[in-house]
Amino acid sequence: MIYMAQEQAQFRQQQIKVDRQITQGVISLMSIYILLFVSMAVLLTPPANASPTTTVASATGLTGLDEVKSGTLLFKSETQGRFVEAPRLATDISIEITGPFARTVITQRFKNVTDGWVEGVYAFPLPETAAIDTLKMQIGSRFIEGVLKPREEAKKIFEQAKAEGKKASLLEQERPNLFTNSIANIGPGETIVVQIEYQETVRQQQADFSIRIPLVVAPRYNPKPMIVQSVTMDGKTGWGATDPVPDRSRISPPVSDPSKSSPINPVTLTVHLNAGFELETISSTSHKIEIVSNTEKGSTITLSNEVVIANKDFVLSWTAKPGASPTVALFTEKTDTGQFTLAYIMPPQNISDPSLVPNREVIFVIDQSGSMAGRSMDQAKASLQFALDNLKPSERFNIIRFNHEHFSLFGGTVPANQENLEIARAYVENLVADGGTEMLGAMQTALYDPDAKDRTTLRQVIFLTDGAIGNEKQLFDTITKKRGRSRIFTVGIGSAPNSYFMRKAAEFGRGTFTHIGSVNEVDASMRKLFAKLAAPVAVDLVAELDQGGKSSLTPNPLPDLYQGEPVVVIARSEMIAKQIKLTGRFENQPWEIRLPLDKAVQAKGISKIWARRKIDDIEAKRTMGVLSYEQTDRQVENIAMEFGLVSRRTSLVAIDVTPSRPIGTALETTILPVNLPEGWDFNAVFGDEATEIQYEKAAMQAKTMLVLASSSASRIKTTGQKNKMIMLPPTATLADLKILAGLFMLLLASLTFIGIAIKSRAAVPERNQ
Repeated sequence: MIYMAQEQAQFRQQQIKVDRQITQGVISLMSIYILLFVSMAVLLTPPANASPTTTVASATGLTGLDEVKSGTLLFKSETQGRFVEAPRLATDISIEITGPFARTVITQRFKNVTDGWVEGVYAFPLPETAAIDTLKMQIGSRFIEGVLKPREEAKKIFEQAKAEGKKASLLEQERPNLFTNSIANIGPGETIVVQIEYQETVRQQQADFSIRIPLVVAPRYNPKPMIVQSVTMDGKTGWGATDPVPDRSRISPPVSDPSKSSPINPVTLTVHLNAGFELETISSTSHKIEIVSNTEKGSTITLSNEVVIANKDFVLSWTAKPGASPTVALFTEKTDTGQFTLAYIMPPQNISDPSLVPNREVIFVIDQSGSMAGRSMDQAKASLQFALDNLKPSERFNIIRFNHEHFSLFGGTVPANQENLEIARAYVENLVADGGTEMLGAMQTALYDPDAKDRTTLRQVIFLTDGAIGNEKQLFDTITKKRGRSRIFTVGIGSAPNSYFMRKAAEFGRGTFTHIGSVNEVDASMRKLFAKLAAPVAVDLVAELDQGGKSSLTPNPLPDLYQGEPVVVIARSEMIAKQIKLTGRFENQPWEIRLPLDKAVQAKGISKIWARRKIDDIEAKRTMGVLSYEQTDRQVENIAMEFGLVSRRTSLVAIDVTPSRPIGTALETTILPVNLPEGWDFNAVFGDEATEIQYEKAAMQAKTMLVLASSSASRIKTTGQKNKMIMLPPTATLADLKILAGLFMLLLASLTFIGIAIKSRAAVPERNQ
């Protein structure tokens, strides 16, 4: 009996314990529900000072995650849970091609999708040879013409107008092929339209003509600042830093991760082509196009898909019918600043005596950095394999690969025999793209020449890269100082190469630039390149006008010429010239051609193109040590101001005289992101900490570019913490629906828990005395 009583007491204690657990679980769950429903009420209830249909965004220009209905880019603000949404951007491009000239109008539409006042800052590319002379800002039905000013003065005018609440636009050059457009005081729901116009010449290779319109700023690798220690004889030391990319924050816009956000900046494009001769073909290797009209007056070309993503350069090519391509083309323009003449001259095409072609040694330099991952690396490897297959047994070669480090395969050049070629082919096939883009060391190694005095051999350096670097100046300085007898040929790889670096590196290296945009172009492009590499057609070229008074020709000096490459000379003179004379050496013999100018065709825009080329010449003289920094700045600014061009020293600014933003209203600044170029791997470029790198870029730019019109608690943070970007997927679900769904699932889980507990309670048997 005593034993049964003890057993019954134990069962009763077990029942009490289970009952206590059930009660505590129910109380805990009820507490959680109360807390969640209170939080939900706070989230969904508008502020007391807001109308029932107004959110916080209406008063501050900020938005919440639950208010985002599609893919977009958000920047964190100081207000917890509120963000600044980047303005929407769309671009339309219209190109008018007449003979060798192209006039392009780019229309950018900035839409403020918030209920606050914002400033949008957008980095975008243009051709490095573009002569930009027009900026217009449209507000409603009014157009405001931009005015060219020295860069510092234009910036001050813009900042003052922004602070006064006036709508303003500022166009600045960061690199010859990279620009920023700042649009201030875009009102709630407003759209501001900005138009930019520029002049350039088309590219010709024998009967093939082309134009390339860059559509995306590719991310650039910027080497870290170098620490410099100074030591004096008195024992004092000091530390400093030399930054090879002092403007890194301005040339590195945030890049949108395609896996986390929708594409940015839809583009429409139309080309009106009047080549001036009969055409065999019109094509594009970059986009699908449609020829909507084709008459004697020219052809009109559009994109087949009407709207495309701005993630790769647009390339249009046209070919003359056999015998229709001009071998000489002359154009002239008379302005208040003088007489301008442009001449296209095709040099002799065929080498009559092959024995005059000297032996070659070729140094191939291939970029295997992270930006080359994917299709770009495939193109580079295919191009290099093609080049190896076309080497002659009598030639010598070497391969240098680089990313964050560089390596020479053979240490020096070796004969192009079967054994060495097999080693090289296997080496190239196993290359993998990864790491940074430390190009400087590879360039120095490639230009090291132990036989610098040898003039019996052509020494050619072929660089295969996307040129995605920010320290171009370092590379140009190295080429100028260490080029020697070497000639540098750059092969631009990928959908958006840094063509400014590639073209200028080739010019400083007395070589040529070739662009390969897809794997399908490798064979044809490399065949044309190797036809050039066989031997220069004409060297030591000099152009001059036969007239009195002052004259200036560009480029100066003229580059060596290769098969299929025309001489393009632009001259400015005080008096009308009768002829232009070109002299040089062809097949190691003196060569001369004289062109009468009385039959030259009248054309507009030559003066702008001359001024743009002249600015290039001035910058090149600074690189070669002929001009100081101060002399270069002064001459560039004088030429740009005289001809009304945007340059490193001048900017276009457009101001609306009527203030639009109310005094005391905060102005939020956002740096618009750019798309990742097609074929690029986001993680390979930015690594595992890709998002954090983007945050740092946005923060650096905000610190340098953010100017608030007034103090506000809702402004973007620029100090104390990172100004992080939030990139949302294009199918974002409403946050409140997610919370309700979560509560419902939690309720089901709770009921299940209570049911199991009750079942456990019932499982305890009752013991009667």
